Amino acid sequence: MFQSQATPPMKTTLLSFIPVVLCLLGMASPLRAEPGVTGTFTGDGKPAKLAFVSASKGEPFSGKDTVKVVLSEKDQSKSKRPEFDAVFGKLGSALVLTINTEGAIIGCEVAHSAHKKTPFSSVGKIKATDFKWADGTVQAKVSTGGDGEFFGQTWNVDLKFEAKVK
Repeated sequence: MFQSQATPPMKTTLLSFIPVVLCLLGMASPLRAEPGVTGTFTGDGKPAKLAFVSASKGEPFSGKDTVKVVLSEKDQSKSKRPEFDAVFGKLGSALVLTINTEGAIIGCEVAHSAHKKTPFSSVGKIKATDFKWADGTVQAKVSTGGDGEFFGQTWNVDLKFEAKVK
């Protein structure tokens, strides 16, 4: 006759669940998010997917330190001068921001592939909130608060970014 053999019950300990719980809580290093950029950047109603961000210490302005933030569609890691390449379209659509230690945007270069007149500078329309520059990292939310206009071209920014400052 045929006899079935039962598999012995698996013994589970509480310790075997710790790696799973840590991963679910985001405490394990493989699941931690890398610095990056999320949100929207449009030019004349056409979206650009800004996926890369870099930051470097800028020149002091009015007695305050500044940070240069380059947000681009294309990878900047091989560029010797990301801010230069960004404004001249070598990194796809891009924004180059200069932000002081108080979170004021004192420089903004807009380069969107949908614009015929690009790049252009526009400081007054874009604002930073939730700005933090500490422990070698800069982060903020930047927004135009709706469409901005420059020589008949529209642009709109609503982004969050985080980057290590080089």
